[in-house]
Amino acid sequence: MHNKLTFTDTVFKATIFKSTLLYLGISLFLGACSSISSLVGGRHKHDYAQNFESMKRYNFSPISTKLSSDPDFIFIRNSGARLAIENAMAEKKLRKERHMTPDFWLNYYFTGEKGISVNQLNDLFNYNLGLAWDDKYGTGKGIANSTYNFSKRTLIIDLVSRDNNRLIWRGSAPTGITSDDNEQSRRKALDSAVEVILDPFPPENNFESLKTPVFDE
Repeated sequence: MHNKLTFTDTVFKATIFKSTLLYLGISLFLGACSSISSLVGGRHKHDYAQNFESMKRYNFSPISTKLSSDPDFIFIRNSGARLAIENAMAEKKLRKERHMTPDFWLNYYFTGEKGISVNQLNDLFNYNLGLAWDDKYGTGKGIANSTYNFSKRTLIIDLVSRDNNRLIWRGSAPTGITSDDNEQSRRKALDSAVEVILDPFPPENNFESLKTPVFDE
């Protein structure tokens, strides 16, 4: 004996079928538009002895020979990282200094498809580690002295002292950016990453900040 489908059953099944097709179509479309993934969150660390509240003027460090030939740096620079950083700093009322010595210098880097270790990054920028080598409690896990490895497609922003290239603040966030992404997608992802990275800047130098874990290692 065959079951007869009612008109309501037929309409219901047709609606489910159309909804499924619509969902699959949207998913395929979004997947084809960009490979950029959503941000998970940022990591931050700073020199607790530094008075960041007094820092109002910055500029980008001169590009070294190592950076000018580094494909990952060239890629992220051409993708608009500098402009994204400038816009975020302006929102924080921090002024880019073009004519006078700034209060601090700023560096940025992109890990590409390989990732990079803390030591490799420090060597690339030739940092004077100074107090950044250790933290307030003497654990040996300061900004620079770490075995942390940055994952691929991560944007890193470093702040250094104006006089001796000493690392005083570091933030990072995943971007998901690849060379296959279009310019608009890359710029949007960079804006989001920079916002995550610079959100806690300037840090508060008080007792509570001393409890901040190191890079969530």
